[in-house]
Amino acid sequence: MAHIYWELHEIPRPSDSYINHSDGRVFLMSDDGHGKKKRRVIGHATSETMMHPNDLYKYLYPSLWAEYYSDRDVPEHELHIGMYSLSLGVGYSSGLYPIIQKVYGPLYGNAIMDYAMYSIMDRTDTTQLFPDRMAGEVLFSKEAFSDSWYSDLFHTYMSEDDNHRFRMEWLKECSRRGITKAWISIDGSNNDCEVQRSDLCEKGNAKSHKNSDIVSFIWALDTRTGTPITYFVNNGGMVDSKAFQKMAAFLQSAGIEIEGVILDRGFCTHDVFQMLGQCEYPYVAMLKSDTYGHTKMMELHAADIKWNVRYVVGDNGLFGIAEEQKVFGNHPETAWINLYFDGANGTARSITLIRKIRSAARQMNEAILNREKPSVPKDLAPYLSVTQNGRSWKVGYKYDAWQKALDEKGFCSIASSANLGPEVVDRLYHLRDVSEKQYMIMKSQLGYDTTRVHSTESIESKFAACFIASILRSEVSRACKRLGYDTNQMLREIDRVALVLMTDGLYASVNNLSKRQRELLNEFDIRPEHFKLFADDVNRRRLNPINSQVHQIPEGTAIPQKRRGRPPKKKLEEDILPAPKRKPGRPKGSKNKKTLEREALAKTLPKPEKRKPGRPKGSKNKPKATVPKRGPGRPRKDNNK
Repeated sequence: MAHIYWELHEIPRPSDSYINHSDGRVFLMSDDGHGKKKRRVIGHATSETMMHPNDLYKYLYPSLWAEYYSDRDVPEHELHIGMYSLSLGVGYSSGLYPIIQKVYGPLYGNAIMDYAMYSIMDRTDTTQLFPDRMAGEVLFSKEAFSDSWYSDLFHTYMSEDDNHRFRMEWLKECSRRGITKAWISIDGSNNDCEVQRSDLCEKGNAKSHKNSDIVSFIWALDTRTGTPITYFVNNGGMVDSKAFQKMAAFLQSAGIEIEGVILDRGFCTHDVFQMLGQCEYPYVAMLKSDTYGHTKMMELHAADIKWNVRYVVGDNGLFGIAEEQKVFGNHPETAWINLYFDGANGTARSITLIRKIRSAARQMNEAILNREKPSVPKDLAPYLSVTQNGRSWKVGYKYDAWQKALDEKGFCSIASSANLGPEVVDRLYHLRDVSEKQYMIMKSQLGYDTTRVHSTESIESKFAACFIASILRSEVSRACKRLGYDTNQMLREIDRVALVLMTDGLYASVNNLSKRQRELLNEFDIRPEHFKLFADDVNRRRLNPINSQVHQIPEGTAIPQKRRGRPPKKKLEEDILPAPKRKPGRPKGSKNKKTLEREALAKTLPKPEKRKPGRPKGSKNKPKATVPKRGPGRPRKDNNK
């Protein structure tokens, strides 16, 4: 139920509403569009005629709300703007937001961005909570739309043609950004789908361990950066060769090559391995613990590699060995089985199992002291037993099974189609960490572990919305990794950035960004001075009906960035001396017009070659003088003075 305004005075119950006398809720009955009735709770009854309303009442009965609470209908005292500014920055830096606007248009494109923000922040896809949760957020849309509005969006207004057009535009953008190779992952999502009319659903073993409807999907990522490239929704819980061929053809149309396939335990079946062999795709696949290849490697090498430095892999206490073995006992095909022992993980899981077993044993003994028959927890039945001792009972340990379970903790096996060595195979499989984080968003962090939609169109549209949300989150996650911050913590911190309502009825930025918030926002070219302009935009959208629905990052901000250090001292008028008066005549060191012309002409003429040392080749000595040399003494016939 949405927020109930217990703090406000009671109001009359609408004549077309009903009261649930078991819990006091006041509700309306409406048609869900599929021939079924749907209840919409609008408040809580205080008597047969009076009630306290909730937010849905406020949305459905605006005139009555204004009549009863006109003096209390004031704007939110704070508007959280951090997630909006971060999403806008990511949307433009990645090229995502212009593509969404181009494909879905401003109205639906902005609504999808709002839904993506909501999914990332609250890790849920329950649209019933959307209006309340986003009431205090700055949105891309002009208002927080209702649950029924989003149901119509997914079912009607987001067509699969539009979704595929978005896939094509985003794939072109990925290719333009230099992505040339991709790894493919298929997810055994096993989503429980409460779907009545959809060709996508097939019965299978879902994660609820029920034989319920299942929808699966195939996913492609740039494994260098973790950028989601594209996706396809598939029928049932298994992906066949046609799905791979469809994905390969779609990627190749944009010049992107498939490097290989990474598989989780859920796809560790002979049929999948055979299909990959037929398609000639390299693979790296985690094996289930009961697979023949894993049990055989455990039997042969578990004791050899456990804490043995000769088999160390990486720097984090991982040990591994590879050997060619049959993967499945009843099939002759072989693969390279890489057996690993994770020291840190094995120790932690062993300690957890010890604590669980001993804690359960203590509780069982307490039950015996209270003269009650103890019961063994179902998951601990292999390690604990209860025997009758006269009129009492006795708790016992099954030490052999307990020891065997501890010895197996920390071990796993990864099959590869080629002999790459344990270290390379481990690195390749953990490329899936990038994709697995996206699947975690898809299935858990964004609440897509249960697909709460009731038609093929809604399923496809909801996966499209999730894909968009995963792009936003992957960009934020990569930025947080560069900065050394935890993604979930930074999302919570970013959401605290707010605009405050001032006494003049306008929102203002209070410049309360922390160092961590500034660093993350700066990764996407959102700076502190932008928030004053964001506040101006919010006020304009509230007060002026003439606005564009397409949001922009302000460019050429009028607020200069503050320089570091002490500002320069301003000069006083008396400190500024007048320029001295010029004396007559040419200033000292200046040149006349002829000199300047001669120098300019000299610059245009080629420079004379520099003379080399010594006499030039072909030159001669100076000719001897023709006058004879005067002899000593007075010249002949010379008279004295």
